[in-house]
Amino acid sequence: MPPPSESFPRIANLNAARALFASLRDATVETVAVAYLDPDRRLLGMRHVVGGRDQVTISIRTIAVDALAFGAVGVVMAHNHPSGNATPSERDVAFTRALAAGLRTLEVVLLDHLVIAGDEVMSLRAMGIV
Repeated sequence: MPPPSESFPRIANLNAARALFASLRDATVETVAVAYLDPDRRLLGMRHVVGGRDQVTISIRTIAVDALAFGAVGVVMAHNHPSGNATPSERDVAFTRALAAGLRTLEVVLLDHLVIAGDEVMSLRAMGIV
């Protein structure tokens, strides 16, 4: 894997993360995107998983394996709610907590999980869940 370079985007704040995941705004089915970051929060790689009308599934194992393969120290994930309501579901909250705990055991930090619905973006970190 090539070493990170300054040409890779840097995901230093919520606005940069929103821009990275902007394509999820208009998706008509639930889609999850996971960004893997180096220590300087430069993007190493991403995974996108397309789900159904109101659900998408990705395993903690898949995210962990990717994080290790990329040598990531941080992860930011996002998924959309085509319903137009960006409020995280109970399932979203439970998955986020489990993912954060699982990644911590690998010395990888879940920096945020964003729920996107149109122009509305909810940060589970800002909500105190991560």
